[in-house]
Amino acid sequence: MVEVAGLSVEYRRPRGEGVERAVDAFSLSVGRGRTCAVIGRSGCGKTSLLYSIAGLLEPVAGSVRVAGAPVTGPRRGTAMVLQDLGLFPWKTARDNVALGALAWTAGASGHEPRRLARLKAEGILDRLGVPDIVDKYPAELSGGQRQRVAIGRALAAEPDLLLLDEPSASLDAMTKEAFQRLLLTLSRPEAGGRELTLVLVTHDVEEAAYLADTIVVMDSGRVRHIVKNPLERNPTLRDRLEFYEFCMDLRLRVGGVV
Repeated sequence: MVEVAGLSVEYRRPRGEGVERAVDAFSLSVGRGRTCAVIGRSGCGKTSLLYSIAGLLEPVAGSVRVAGAPVTGPRRGTAMVLQDLGLFPWKTARDNVALGALAWTAGASGHEPRRLARLKAEGILDRLGVPDIVDKYPAELSGGQRQRVAIGRALAAEPDLLLLDEPSASLDAMTKEAFQRLLLTLSRPEAGGRELTLVLVTHDVEEAAYLADTIVVMDSGRVRHIVKNPLERNPTLRDRLEFYEFCMDLRLRVGGVV
């Protein structure tokens, strides 16, 4: 589904002080319907990698292919949830989610496409367990509710690839766990979700171990470790001792590159 080959991304430093390489000869393969988490310290290039997969950054070398096609810009089947969520404060939860449905609708002007998009948004918010917030604005919502609105907007576009940038970084511990269980359900067709390929970047080792089939440890723009998760992803995973043993192993790997 996602094939990253020898990817390098650079930024120009201010005041003409040369360039900084954020991603350096990075390669990664993520199969259809699988979940990959990229972990590493701040500034290691995780978000630049995600933006490249989304088609929002042009690499200086290497390539990204999604579903067999080269990524040269944003694609219809890719949705992304940013760390700051990017919700419009002047729109209700319903209308924020409806934007996802309208974003790829040709000729979306007029009343009928907007009416259908709003109906679709209501259905998605109901599925996400927050049907009572449809008429509320982002400032009136809790952190967990805002996260659900952002996820709902992404799902409204019916993507096959979902990219997540630090999806639970701003949430308290209990809300974070509830949000992670939601993501797990959304990405498991057998649990009532749809087949989605997920790529997320996170600082949270437990989040990576809970959600991902494959965990990539990144440092200074490069792959340092690729770890296959031996645990079956399921909502009861935190009740098992081997989950915490696996998290300890991941922490040792991350600690070895910082």
